[in-house]
Amino acid sequence: MSNAHSTENKDKYYVIGYPVKHSLSPKIHTEFANKTKQNMQYEAMEICPDNLEATLNLLRLDPEIKGLSVTLPFKEKLYQYCDKLEPLAQNAKAVSNVIINDKREFIGLNLDGLGLVNDIKENLGTSFEGKSILIIGAGGAAKGILGAIVNEKPKHITIANRTFSRALSLINEIEDKDITIAASELDSIYGSFDIIINATSASVNGENLPVTSSHFTQGALGYDLMYAPDGTVFTKWCDQHKIRSSDGTGMLMELSKIAFTRWRGITPQ
Repeated sequence: MSNAHSTENKDKYYVIGYPVKHSLSPKIHTEFANKTKQNMQYEAMEICPDNLEATLNLLRLDPEIKGLSVTLPFKEKLYQYCDKLEPLAQNAKAVSNVIINDKREFIGLNLDGLGLVNDIKENLGTSFEGKSILIIGAGGAAKGILGAIVNEKPKHITIANRTFSRALSLINEIEDKDITIAASELDSIYGSFDIIINATSASVNGENLPVTSSHFTQGALGYDLMYAPDGTVFTKWCDQHKIRSSDGTGMLMELSKIAFTRWRGITPQ
């Protein structure tokens, strides 16, 4: 049994997506694990969308697998697959992370909004309270952040989307009567905003967003949920127009901290 130590059972975690090679999550969680001395491994697993359900069924059978991070395009699929859902995931109809418990039940969380809010408040020193917010996009990414933003008590939220009806149905889910709401088509965004969030894949496709500098108030923040090594199309545009901006790296870092804490019961510093 001399090799017993090398085959020691490790708890396993994966980030699943398609594609997933670009994900920073393995690096982040491996660093957290080393810092907190957790016996675990965390890797990227690319899954072809056609094989998603079969793959999840297999992961369920492996008792060493304790959790998942979920990236595009699987967030809404995992909402349908999970056995239980926490309130933010239930509201978003999308899942960012999964806890797999001892009964091998998949418990769906959505930490995207909390990650975004923590990054903007703690790291960028910007509050949502009483502010005017524009979210561009009305898909899974926008749904994932909306609940947490509403909880921060902004004054106004506009959602702009290519398909107007999707923006409208998303904005109608906001039940807080103290927040004024509007839905907009992409090419007719009206007003100026304190925080503008890109929740579309425009940056991935190399496209500019349909905003002008007049859509930003003095001292406004542009925020892209996507991230790229040298900044995204949107953050570069903001830089050119002297607008403060950030990509989604900090959001990923913050939501990873929450996920790690939920998985391991210990908070990485």
